[in-house]
Amino acid sequence: MLKPRFKPFACALLLACAGAAQANIIESFDDVAGLAAKGFILRNASTPAGTNAFFQGNTRVFDAYDGAPNAYLGANYNSAAAGGSIDDWLISPEFSTTSRGTVSFYVRAGADPGYLDSFQFGLSTGGTGAADFVLGALTAAPTGDWTRYTLDFAGTGIADSIGRFAIRYTGPADDANYIGIDSLSVQLPEPSAFALLGLGLAGLGVSRRRIIKRV
Repeated sequence: MLKPRFKPFACALLLACAGAAQANIIESFDDVAGLAAKGFILRNASTPAGTNAFFQGNTRVFDAYDGAPNAYLGANYNSAAAGGSIDDWLISPEFSTTSRGTVSFYVRAGADPGYLDSFQFGLSTGGTGAADFVLGALTAAPTGDWTRYTLDFAGTGIADSIGRFAIRYTGPADDANYIGIDSLSVQLPEPSAFALLGLGLAGLGVSRRRIIKRV
């Protein structure tokens, strides 16, 4: 007689835990035009603005790190007008930072000599303005091959909150060439199967004791 009363509670609890674990962001950039629909923000704050900003990867420069040859995010010196300053932003959707996690991505620059493509990356507590992000040091994008970069939430000051991740492509337009970004991953730890089972059983025990007391 008791089973029908506590079984729905157990299902709801396990579904809630499963939903909380599905917070990872995996982006392969196979469709740059569809990023906005996924919650990403692409912003060109270059001064003065040029003729383009981030776009689908150009296979005439190099191929993607993974997936289809053009499945990466590309940008070049045309983000700003000649003599201007590039300021392109890729901003992720919001994600939870209540548990320790990491963000990783791959970067590569065009191999033409005499140019420098620079970028920064960092986190905010959910804001999307330039001033909301705490960015790391300016880094020269490596040429010749894709290189992986990783940022750990620990020690960043955004624990136990909501976060966003951003990559900023920046520098003098006259010195820049071409940059690619691929395989962005926000990895959040998932509860183990044992932890889920323990929570479910604990909930069932409480529910059952309450039912018995009412009888």
